[in-house]
Amino acid sequence: MQSSLKRFNSAELLTFTYIFITTVYLLLSFGDNDAHKQIYSLLSYRIIFSIALFLITLISEKYKNKITGFIRYVFPFSLISYWYPETYSIGYNFGCDLPKSIISPNLDSFFSHLDTVIFGCSPSIEFSKTFPQAFISEIMYFGYFAYYLIFLFIFIYFYFVKPDMAEKAMFYCLCSFFIFYIIFILVPVAGPQFYYSFPDNQVPEGYFFSWLMRSIQDLGEKPTGAFPSSHVGLTIIAMILLYKNARKYFYAILPVAITLVVATIYIKAHYLIDAVTAFIVTPFILLLSKQIFKLFKGNNSLRNS
Repeated sequence: MQSSLKRFNSAELLTFTYIFITTVYLLLSFGDNDAHKQIYSLLSYRIIFSIALFLITLISEKYKNKITGFIRYVFPFSLISYWYPETYSIGYNFGCDLPKSIISPNLDSFFSHLDTVIFGCSPSIEFSKTFPQAFISEIMYFGYFAYYLIFLFIFIYFYFVKPDMAEKAMFYCLCSFFIFYIIFILVPVAGPQFYYSFPDNQVPEGYFFSWLMRSIQDLGEKPTGAFPSSHVGLTIIAMILLYKNARKYFYAILPVAITLVVATIYIKAHYLIDAVTAFIVTPFILLLSKQIFKLFKGNNSLRNS
Protein backbone atom coordinates (compact mmCIF):
# COMPACT_ATOMS: atom_id res chain seq x y z
CA MET A 1 0.00 0.00 0.00
CA GLN A 2 2.77 2.39 0.95
CA SER A 3 4.71 1.65 -2.25
CA SER A 4 1.56 2.30 -4.31
CA LEU A 5 1.08 5.68 -2.67
CA LYS A 6 4.66 6.67 -3.43
CA ARG A 7 3.92 6.83 -7.14
CA PHE A 8 1.65 9.84 -6.50
CA ASN A 9 3.02 13.30 -5.86
CA SER A 10 1.84 15.48 -2.99
CA ALA A 11 -0.74 17.43 -5.03
CA GLU A 12 -2.32 14.19 -6.25
CA LEU A 13 -2.44 12.74 -2.75
CA LEU A 14 -3.98 15.98 -1.52
CA THR A 15 -6.67 15.76 -4.22
CA PHE A 16 -7.45 12.17 -3.23
CA THR A 17 -7.72 13.37 0.38
CA TYR A 18 -10.19 16.10 -0.57
CA ILE A 19 -12.18 13.57 -2.58
CA PHE A 20 -12.27 11.25 0.45
CA ILE A 21 -13.32 13.99 2.90
CA THR A 22 -16.12 15.28 0.67
CA THR A 23 -17.23 11.71 -0.13
CA VAL A 24 -17.67 11.03 3.58
CA TYR A 25 -19.69 14.26 3.82
CA LEU A 26 -21.90 13.10 0.95
CA LEU A 27 -22.42 9.62 2.40
CA LEU A 28 -23.40 11.11 5.75
CA SER A 29 -26.10 13.04 3.89
CA PHE A 30 -27.85 9.99 2.48
CA GLY A 31 -30.70 10.44 4.95
CA ASP A 32 -32.23 13.01 2.59
CA ASN A 33 -34.11 10.78 0.17
CA ASP A 34 -34.73 13.60 -2.29
CA ALA A 35 -30.98 14.12 -2.68
CA HIS A 36 -29.99 10.57 -3.68
CA LYS A 37 -29.86 11.27 -7.41
CA GLN A 38 -27.70 14.35 -6.90
CA ILE A 39 -25.43 12.49 -4.50
CA TYR A 40 -24.87 9.70 -7.03
CA SER A 41 -23.95 12.32 -9.64
CA LEU A 42 -21.44 14.00 -7.32
CA LEU A 43 -19.93 10.65 -6.36
CA SER A 44 -19.56 9.63 -10.00
CA TYR A 45 -17.41 12.69 -10.69
CA ARG A 46 -15.13 11.62 -7.85
CA ILE A 47 -14.65 8.25 -9.45
CA ILE A 48 -13.94 9.83 -12.85
CA PHE A 49 -11.40 12.29 -11.44
CA SER A 50 -9.67 9.56 -9.41
CA ILE A 51 -9.30 7.41 -12.51
CA ALA A 52 -8.02 10.41 -14.48
CA LEU A 53 -5.41 11.18 -11.81
CA PHE A 54 -4.25 7.57 -11.88
CA LEU A 55 -4.05 7.44 -15.70
CA ILE A 56 -2.14 10.72 -15.95
CA THR A 57 0.30 9.38 -13.37
CA LEU A 58 0.85 6.22 -15.43
CA ILE A 59 1.31 8.18 -18.66
CA SER A 60 3.76 10.64 -17.11
CA GLU A 61 5.77 7.74 -15.66
CA LYS A 62 5.95 6.04 -19.04
CA TYR A 63 6.68 9.18 -21.08
CA LYS A 64 8.88 11.34 -18.92
CA ASN A 65 9.29 14.76 -20.49
CA LYS A 66 8.47 18.41 -19.81
CA ILE A 67 5.07 18.23 -21.49
CA THR A 68 3.72 15.21 -19.62
CA GLY A 69 5.35 16.51 -16.46
CA PHE A 70 3.61 19.87 -16.81
CA ILE A 71 0.24 18.21 -17.52
CA ARG A 72 0.63 16.15 -14.37
CA TYR A 73 1.69 19.28 -12.53
CA VAL A 74 -1.36 21.38 -13.45
CA PHE A 75 -4.08 18.73 -13.68
CA PRO A 76 -4.94 18.62 -9.94
CA PHE A 77 -5.23 22.40 -10.00
CA SER A 78 -7.36 22.40 -13.16
CA LEU A 79 -10.02 20.46 -11.23
CA ILE A 80 -10.60 23.64 -9.22
CA SER A 81 -12.94 24.71 -12.02
CA TYR A 82 -15.20 21.84 -10.90
CA TRP A 83 -14.60 21.82 -7.14
CA TYR A 84 -15.51 25.49 -6.67
CA PRO A 85 -19.08 25.48 -8.08
CA GLU A 86 -19.58 22.08 -6.48
CA THR A 87 -19.38 23.69 -3.03
CA TYR A 88 -22.88 24.95 -3.91
CA SER A 89 -24.16 21.65 -5.33
CA ILE A 90 -22.79 19.56 -2.49
CA GLY A 91 -25.36 21.14 -0.17
CA TYR A 92 -28.15 19.82 -2.47
CA ASN A 93 -29.06 23.35 -3.45
CA PHE A 94 -30.16 22.44 -6.97
CA GLY A 95 -32.70 25.04 -8.05
CA CYS A 96 -32.25 27.14 -4.89
CA ASP A 97 -31.50 30.86 -5.03
CA LEU A 98 -29.20 30.80 -2.00
CA PRO A 99 -26.96 28.04 -0.62
CA LYS A 100 -27.37 26.07 2.57
CA SER A 101 -25.54 23.14 4.09
CA ILE A 102 -26.65 20.10 6.04
CA ILE A 103 -25.49 21.80 9.24
CA SER A 104 -26.28 25.47 8.57
CA PRO A 105 -28.95 27.61 6.87
CA ASN A 106 -27.97 30.35 4.46
CA LEU A 107 -25.99 33.09 6.24
CA ASP A 108 -26.13 35.99 3.76
CA SER A 109 -28.52 38.01 5.90
CA PHE A 110 -26.10 37.75 8.82
CA PHE A 111 -23.04 38.88 6.86
CA SER A 112 -24.93 41.61 5.03
CA HIS A 113 -26.12 42.95 8.39
CA LEU A 114 -22.61 42.59 9.83
CA ASP A 115 -21.24 44.72 6.98
CA THR A 116 -23.74 47.44 7.78
CA VAL A 117 -23.06 47.31 11.53
CA ILE A 118 -19.26 47.44 11.18
CA PHE A 119 -18.90 49.86 8.27
CA GLY A 120 -22.07 51.91 8.65
CA CYS A 121 -23.33 50.99 5.17
CA SER A 122 -23.30 48.19 2.62
CA PRO A 123 -19.88 48.77 0.97
CA SER A 124 -20.59 46.42 -1.93
CA ILE A 125 -23.64 48.52 -2.84
CA GLU A 126 -22.21 51.97 -2.17
CA PHE A 127 -18.85 51.37 -3.89
CA SER A 128 -20.22 51.00 -7.42
CA LYS A 129 -22.81 53.73 -6.79
CA THR A 130 -20.03 56.14 -5.87
CA PHE A 131 -17.94 55.23 -8.94
CA PRO A 132 -20.38 54.35 -11.75
CA GLN A 133 -18.02 55.39 -14.56
CA ALA A 134 -17.54 52.78 -17.29
CA PHE A 135 -13.73 53.01 -17.18
CA ILE A 136 -13.77 52.36 -13.41
CA SER A 137 -15.97 49.32 -13.95
CA GLU A 138 -13.62 48.10 -16.68
CA ILE A 139 -10.57 48.45 -14.38
CA MET A 140 -12.38 46.52 -11.64
CA TYR A 141 -13.42 43.72 -13.98
CA PHE A 142 -9.88 43.50 -15.34
CA GLY A 143 -8.59 43.23 -11.78
CA TYR A 144 -11.01 40.40 -11.07
CA PHE A 145 -10.02 38.63 -14.31
CA ALA A 146 -6.34 39.02 -13.38
CA TYR A 147 -6.91 36.36 -10.73
CA TYR A 148 -6.60 33.71 -13.45
CA LEU A 149 -3.55 35.40 -14.99
CA ILE A 150 -1.71 35.59 -11.68
CA PHE A 151 -2.04 31.86 -11.06
CA LEU A 152 -1.18 31.00 -14.65
CA PHE A 153 2.01 33.00 -14.20
CA ILE A 154 2.71 31.42 -10.79
CA PHE A 155 2.58 27.86 -12.07
CA ILE A 156 4.52 28.51 -15.29
CA TYR A 157 7.18 30.47 -13.43
CA PHE A 158 7.78 27.90 -10.71
CA TYR A 159 7.65 24.88 -13.02
CA PHE A 160 10.04 26.22 -15.63
CA VAL A 161 12.17 28.75 -13.70
CA LYS A 162 12.21 27.46 -10.11
CA PRO A 163 11.43 23.73 -10.36
CA ASP A 164 12.85 23.13 -6.88
CA MET A 165 9.94 25.18 -5.51
CA ALA A 166 7.27 23.99 -7.95
CA GLU A 167 5.87 21.19 -5.80
CA LYS A 168 5.60 23.39 -2.73
CA ALA A 169 4.05 26.30 -4.64
CA MET A 170 1.44 24.03 -6.21
CA PHE A 171 0.69 22.28 -2.93
CA TYR A 172 0.36 25.45 -0.84
CA CYS A 173 -2.08 26.96 -3.35
CA LEU A 174 -4.09 23.77 -3.89
CA CYS A 175 -4.31 22.96 -0.19
CA SER A 176 -5.40 26.51 0.60
CA PHE A 177 -8.13 26.27 -2.03
CA PHE A 178 -9.39 23.04 -0.48
CA ILE A 179 -9.44 24.55 3.01
CA PHE A 180 -11.47 27.49 1.69
CA TYR A 181 -13.83 25.09 -0.10
CA ILE A 182 -14.49 23.08 3.03
CA ILE A 183 -15.37 26.34 4.77
CA PHE A 184 -17.70 27.25 1.87
CA ILE A 185 -19.48 23.90 2.19
CA LEU A 186 -20.00 24.33 5.93
CA VAL A 187 -20.61 28.11 5.96
CA PRO A 188 -23.02 28.81 3.04
CA VAL A 189 -22.80 32.44 1.92
CA ALA A 190 -23.66 33.44 -1.66
CA GLY A 191 -22.46 37.04 -1.69
CA PRO A 192 -24.07 40.39 -2.62
CA GLN A 193 -24.49 39.62 -6.33
CA PHE A 194 -26.88 36.79 -5.45
CA TYR A 195 -28.36 38.00 -2.16
CA TYR A 196 -29.35 41.56 -3.06
CA SER A 197 -32.27 42.30 -5.35
CA PHE A 198 -32.32 44.53 -8.41
CA PRO A 199 -30.92 47.18 -8.70
CA ASP A 200 -28.62 46.71 -5.68
CA ASN A 201 -27.07 43.59 -7.23
CA GLN A 202 -26.14 45.37 -10.46
CA VAL A 203 -22.67 46.63 -11.44
CA PRO A 204 -22.05 49.52 -13.87
CA GLU A 205 -21.23 48.43 -17.41
CA GLY A 206 -17.63 48.53 -18.57
CA TYR A 207 -16.16 47.44 -21.88
CA PHE A 208 -14.32 44.24 -22.88
CA PHE A 209 -13.39 42.84 -19.47
CA SER A 210 -16.83 43.61 -18.14
CA TRP A 211 -18.31 41.45 -20.91
CA LEU A 212 -15.63 38.77 -20.53
CA MET A 213 -16.04 38.31 -16.78
CA ARG A 214 -19.81 38.27 -16.98
CA SER A 215 -19.58 35.59 -19.66
CA ILE A 216 -17.27 33.52 -17.43
CA GLN A 217 -19.59 34.01 -14.46
CA ASP A 218 -22.60 32.94 -16.51
CA LEU A 219 -20.81 29.71 -17.38
CA GLY A 220 -19.40 28.69 -14.00
CA GLU A 221 -20.44 31.04 -11.21
CA LYS A 222 -22.73 29.71 -8.50
CA PRO A 223 -24.16 31.34 -5.36
CA THR A 224 -21.40 30.06 -3.13
CA GLY A 225 -17.99 30.79 -1.69
CA ALA A 226 -18.41 34.32 -0.39
CA PHE A 227 -17.05 33.95 3.15
CA PRO A 228 -14.15 34.30 3.54
CA SER A 229 -13.00 35.49 0.12
CA SER A 230 -10.80 32.86 -1.52
CA HIS A 231 -10.00 35.41 -4.26
CA VAL A 232 -8.43 37.64 -1.64
CA GLY A 233 -6.89 34.77 0.33
CA LEU A 234 -5.29 33.00 -2.62
CA THR A 235 -4.07 36.28 -4.08
CA ILE A 236 -2.30 36.96 -0.78
CA ILE A 237 -0.70 33.51 -0.90
CA ALA A 238 0.39 34.02 -4.52
CA MET A 239 1.97 37.35 -3.61
CA ILE A 240 3.76 35.82 -0.62
CA LEU A 241 5.23 33.16 -2.92
CA LEU A 242 6.37 35.82 -5.37
CA TYR A 243 7.81 38.04 -2.66
CA LYS A 244 9.94 35.20 -1.32
CA ASN A 245 10.98 33.72 -4.66
CA ALA A 246 10.61 36.34 -7.40
CA ARG A 247 10.78 39.78 -5.81
CA LYS A 248 10.84 41.76 -9.07
CA TYR A 249 7.65 40.07 -10.27
CA PHE A 250 6.05 40.71 -6.90
CA TYR A 251 6.43 44.47 -7.33
CA ALA A 252 5.29 44.30 -10.96
CA ILE A 253 2.10 42.38 -10.09
CA LEU A 254 1.33 44.12 -6.79
CA PRO A 255 -0.83 46.93 -8.33
CA VAL A 256 -2.87 44.31 -10.17
CA ALA A 257 -3.27 42.27 -6.98
CA ILE A 258 -4.49 45.33 -5.09
CA THR A 259 -6.99 46.07 -7.86
CA LEU A 260 -8.17 42.46 -7.67
CA VAL A 261 -8.84 42.72 -3.94
CA VAL A 262 -10.76 45.98 -4.36
CA ALA A 263 -12.68 44.54 -7.32
CA THR A 264 -14.17 41.73 -5.23
CA ILE A 265 -16.24 44.38 -3.43
CA TYR A 266 -16.97 46.59 -6.45
CA ILE A 267 -18.44 43.80 -8.60
CA LYS A 268 -20.42 42.54 -5.57
CA ALA A 269 -18.75 39.13 -5.42
CA HIS A 270 -18.10 39.66 -1.70
CA TYR A 271 -19.17 41.61 1.33
CA LEU A 272 -16.36 43.74 2.71
CA ILE A 273 -16.26 41.54 5.81
CA ASP A 274 -15.39 38.60 3.52
CA ALA A 275 -12.26 40.37 2.30
CA VAL A 276 -11.25 41.59 5.76
CA THR A 277 -11.66 38.11 7.20
CA ALA A 278 -9.56 36.67 4.36
CA PHE A 279 -6.66 38.95 5.35
CA ILE A 280 -6.94 37.64 8.92
CA VAL A 281 -7.28 33.90 8.26
CA THR A 282 -5.06 33.46 5.19
CA PRO A 283 -1.74 33.40 7.11
CA PHE A 284 -3.14 30.59 9.26
CA ILE A 285 -4.44 28.72 6.20
CA LEU A 286 -1.01 29.01 4.56
CA LEU A 287 0.66 27.78 7.76
CA LEU A 288 -1.73 24.82 7.90
CA SER A 289 -1.01 24.06 4.24
CA LYS A 290 2.71 24.01 4.98
CA GLN A 291 2.16 21.59 7.86
CA ILE A 292 0.01 19.31 5.70
CA PHE A 293 2.70 19.38 3.01
CA LYS A 294 5.12 17.79 5.44
CA LEU A 295 2.80 14.77 5.64
CA PHE A 296 3.31 14.16 1.91
CA LYS A 297 6.93 15.24 1.68
CA GLY A 298 8.31 11.74 1.24
CA ASN A 299 6.47 11.19 -2.05
CA ASN A 300 7.79 11.85 -5.54
CA SER A 301 8.21 15.56 -6.25
CA LEU A 302 6.46 17.16 -9.20
CA ARG A 303 9.70 18.27 -10.72
CA ASN A 304 10.80 14.66 -11.07
CA SER A 305 7.48 13.44 -12.48
